[in-house]
Amino acid sequence: MLNPDPKKRLTAQQVLDHSWLQNIKKALNVNLGETVRARLQQFSVMNKLKKMALRVIAQHLSVEEAADIKELFQKVDLNNDNKISFDELKLGLHQLGQQLPDSDVRILMDAADTD
Repeated sequence: MLNPDPKKRLTAQQVLDHSWLQNIKKALNVNLGETVRARLQQFSVMNKLKKMALRVIAQHLSVEEAADIKELFQKVDLNNDNKISFDELKLGLHQLGQQLPDSDVRILMDAADTD
C-alpha cells in the first residue's frame, strides 16, 4: 500500500480482498495499544507543511484509487455533508468488522482530522 509507484501499489479493492483483511473477523478485538495511540496522536499534531505534503501525495493517486476512496467516504458519510462525524466513523468501522472502543475511534478521528 505504501509503494510510491502507483503501478506497483495495491488498489483499495486489492487491499480489501487481501487475506490479511479477510481473516480479520477471526482476530481478537484488542485495543490499539499505547504505542499506536502515541503515533496517531503525533500524526494529529503534524504541522501545516506535513499536512500539505499529504495533500500533494493524495493528488497523485490514480483515478481508480481516488474513485475507490471517494466511494468508501460516501458510504461512511451518511448525512452527505462531506464530513465524517465521530458517529459515522464508528458505524463505518463497525460495518467493516472493527469493534473499536470509543477512545480508539476518537484517536483515529483526531489523527485524521486535517480540516
